[in-house]
Amino acid sequence: MGKNGVTGFIVPMDAESAHLVFHHRPVIPLFVESFPDDLEVGDRAFLYVSGGRIIDGEGGVSSITREQVGDVRRYGDQLCLSSEELDRYVADSNKTESDDMLVLKIEEPTKYIRPMKCGMPIPRDGVYMTAEVFFTILRENR
Repeated sequence: MGKNGVTGFIVPMDAESAHLVFHHRPVIPLFVESFPDDLEVGDRAFLYVSGGRIIDGEGGVSSITREQVGDVRRYGDQLCLSSEELDRYVADSNKTESDDMLVLKIEEPTKYIRPMKCGMPIPRDGVYMTAEVFFTILRENR
């Protein structure tokens, strides 16, 4: 498990990208303010669908890397974004091909039968899952 009470990372994305993670496109590229030093391989990635304010599923983190946008493209059809969507994400984030991204590879992603409501604000660059965050979300779903 992660360091300092971290058990995972809540990853914000649109519904289509989450759908692709569940269907054999397990690589998630993300621009972050600071790289999540407390996240480790074996922790969980929780897929937060921004538009619906839900956590739609989760998977194990099998790889955590910092890569330039140009290098991220080599993942091709393993990415949860198309090449055009990645282009748009880079442009909308005012980044370039040489900027670093957090790249998470997810293993055995599982879509929840009933997504979990998540009313707490999740920033564009994600947030750690801790016991406190988990129980906040759990209370909201009773």
